[in-house]
Amino acid sequence: YHSIRDSLMDGRYEPGQRLTIAGLAEQLGVSITPVREAIFRLVSERALEFQAATAVHVRRLSVPELQEIQLIRSHLEGEAAAQAAQRITPARLAALEALQTQFSAAVGRDPLEASRLNRAFHFAIAVESGMPLLCATIESMWAQMGPLIHLYHVKTPSRVLVSRDHGHYHVLRALAAHDA
Repeated sequence: YHSIRDSLMDGRYEPGQRLTIAGLAEQLGVSITPVREAIFRLVSERALEFQAATAVHVRRLSVPELQEIQLIRSHLEGEAAAQAAQRITPARLAALEALQTQFSAAVGRDPLEASRLNRAFHFAIAVESGMPLLCATIESMWAQMGPLIHLYHVKTPSRVLVSRDHGHYHVLRALAAHDA
């Protein structure tokens, strides 16, 4: 479950991509039963959808669904950042800055790695909030949105993603100032 969910959040699968239970079981080196159970969970979380008895697809979000998830994420992740601003230590801020540096380096050479580092950046802030339930809810949004975020990293010009005007830099400055 966690391996498939992490792959969704990292953008390893594209929207609409067909996944087979047998293929996932082979890829993960496990039997079909735990993969089937993981898929049922991910279908109930709206990250995957059944389109045949033995195949599932990564959900393609409609525009209204995407807008709803973006709204929810902005509220939840904004609150996580506000809480993190009150708690962050210099060491944790330095770790976030290092993640941003790694993200910027990955943007031009490996969009999948950039997606993974982007998620790591966002989740590190959520963890700093000290609110595990909030983190779990944010993860649920990312399981649905990860494939699209990866496409964003593939299609957006590198100069936009590494610009000092990128939102990550605004967040880092606010965290450094303890500005919720």
